[in-house]
Amino acid sequence: MREQYEDIYPGYYMNKIHWNSINPDGAVPDELLKDLLDKSYDLVLAGFSKKKQAEILEDV
Repeated sequence: MREQYEDIYPGYYMNKIHWNSINPDGAVPDELLKDLLDKSYDLVLAGFSKKKQAEILEDV
């Protein structure tokens, strides 16, 4: 993605290999941005215990 869009770059405070930052100036298509956000949410959620995942999903 970083090669295709100059507005996607390594995550500033995160692991720069696995995390991205995105400049929200409209250059990255909305559908791609939504897809990246959904994937990030799923990855973070998967890192929690099953009990904590159930608590989080219960609040949604």
